Amino acid sequence: MSESLATVLGSIEEGQIRPLYLVAGDRVLAEPAAIQIGEALSRSVGCEPEVHRRPADLGSILADLRTYSLFAPAKVVVVIESSVLADSGAAAELLDETLEALPINAESAELSGGERRAAGRLLQTLRLFHIDPAAGAAGEVLASLPPWALKGGVRYRKAHGNRSRGPRQVEDLKVQLAELLEAALASGLHGWAETDVGELAEAAERGLPEGHALVLAESAVAKQHPLVETLEAQGVLAEAGRVEVAKGGGWQGLELLTGELERETGVSIAPAALHELARRTILRGTGKGSSAEAVDADSTSRFAAEYRKLATMASGETIGQQRVEDTVEDRGDEDAWKILDAIGTGDLRDALFRLRRLLGSSEDPIAARLSFFSLVASFGRQLAAVSALLDSTGVSRDETSYPRFKTQIAPALQSESADGLKSPVAKLHPYRLFRVYQTACRIPASELADIPSRILRTERRLKGESSEPDAALTALVCDLASASHRA
Repeated sequence: MSESLATVLGSIEEGQIRPLYLVAGDRVLAEPAAIQIGEALSRSVGCEPEVHRRPADLGSILADLRTYSLFAPAKVVVVIESSVLADSGAAAELLDETLEALPINAESAELSGGERRAAGRLLQTLRLFHIDPAAGAAGEVLASLPPWALKGGVRYRKAHGNRSRGPRQVEDLKVQLAELLEAALASGLHGWAETDVGELAEAAERGLPEGHALVLAESAVAKQHPLVETLEAQGVLAEAGRVEVAKGGGWQGLELLTGELERETGVSIAPAALHELARRTILRGTGKGSSAEAVDADSTSRFAAEYRKLATMASGETIGQQRVEDTVEDRGDEDAWKILDAIGTGDLRDALFRLRRLLGSSEDPIAARLSFFSLVASFGRQLAAVSALLDSTGVSRDETSYPRFKTQIAPALQSESADGLKSPVAKLHPYRLFRVYQTACRIPASELADIPSRILRTERRLKGESSEPDAALTALVCDLASASHRA
């Protein structure tokens, strides 16, 4: 049990009941922790908890929580994966909704229906950041909003070629929002628009009927979201833990997931079997904005599902590696850069094995194929470029120390030529350049010079000239890895 979860449960046992709780962490860990909080609340107030998984919205749930119960002394609801706090741009989305009514009709004494809804979104956003709408002049109030909230939410960026608002657009928006804010205050609007985020914020600030509580379990929580910051300050945010990509490879936090599943099923797993199960199921996060440490939430759920299936088959015995290999389909994460490393060292078997896993685990094989081709094509062009630079600069071809390469050889390869031309590898990271250099030094110049034409032939085959695009990509990998292996 995490320290924050223990703190939350301890406060409930002491009779400190709050209207809203949040459990953040991997889905497999957050759900049982949220249910544990719900059960603790239910014991305190004398009712049975309700559990809702992936509701379409929270409106009806919150409306029910705001009404007194006729047949029970209180109400406790646990909601699993509402995703209401997943996007840190929720406040930006609310502001974007005001655009439908802007600019307002300055000649009218009263706000229209659309303008009133837009004003509600604006006031709600201000309250999410604990900004008093009447604390000063409208322009000064709006200046308190963080810059990112005014630059546009996900839908705005998608509609504008993945671009946020520029400085001039932000200033124009502030002017229109200031007019709307003045009109809203003159009309006596309070500012809690009927949206999930707004109603949650209202519940956190104003409370619910006595004994009523909502517990959210979310695998994706934006730490910078103002409502999340509020809940953390109130001491009702519990961290259940999550699986992340560890430095140097592997998965950090996997022991938390395994411990929960072992407790649930009563069946343990051998270390080698655990490694194999994780390798076959867990994927890195690839969504927009995903960090380098992010893990795909659905893949950890698949890990849990496969563990439960293996536990059933094990009949109380420890899950072994052979059972995992015989039962679980290999659809785990594959690092494309490790394929390039295998090509560079001439390890053809490893390169082809990893390539097959990369394409086989992808939900969109065409996109995965083209994406990897782009990567390996860049690698091939870099090999040809470095080979030419080695000839023109005359630097050593047998350097094996990265620190010496970084200080003595990389500058020569990345500097401008005598006639002022920019180096084709000027922007390449020194370590990546080192790996390219090592491979280029092993392969004969005659074979390196032929790489661009091989890449062009492969691109044509991938884009329509071949009915076997995977075979075309495999052939390119074979050519490059075999050349390095022969050297």
